[in-house]
Amino acid sequence: MGRGQAALFQPLMEQVLGNLSLSIDQCRTLESGLKEQVFPAKQPLVRAGQHWRHLFFIERGLVRLYYLDTDGRESNKSFFTEGAVIWPVAPRDREYPVRFEIAAVEQTTVISCPVGPLQALLEGCGAWERFALPYAERLLESKFQREHDFLLMSARERLVQFEAQNPELSQRLPDYHLASFLGITNVSLSRIRHKPG
Repeated sequence: MGRGQAALFQPLMEQVLGNLSLSIDQCRTLESGLKEQVFPAKQPLVRAGQHWRHLFFIERGLVRLYYLDTDGRESNKSFFTEGAVIWPVAPRDREYPVRFEIAAVEQTTVISCPVGPLQALLEGCGAWERFALPYAERLLESKFQREHDFLLMSARERLVQFEAQNPELSQRLPDYHLASFLGITNVSLSRIRHKPG
């Protein structure tokens, strides 16, 4: 049996919206649109070509964002674990179908919140920028860091850095997903791991 709306709203309020000073009525407005969803491993949350209409707060599990090329090859761009919030930060992704896929790597439980009503409510009370700006800054910073890493670091250096910064995630990810994120093949990843540095 699912949890009530207030129980769903509590973690969202504590970890995502807590600094926005929302009124009780505003909280109730948001509560009504919340859902708890469970995605089995490999099931998409959002497919390429769809409109991304929800914010996802990950309660349990692991999610990846990836691109699929015309030959069916996947390229992992980001991973998200417990406590992460993912939503269409870029205005383009809120207005047009997305070009990437978002899928569960392992069974994942999320609280979903419609982005349209959330944006309208926060814009109405002057809190949208306070909510959105930190996410936009982190997204831009991660893109610059990823560009830097691919231009100036070897695959071995990228692997060492990833494992140092994400020790738990490194253990949870299948090797082929990690290899894709690092821009190398699974065979190359195995060689790097077994060859002395």
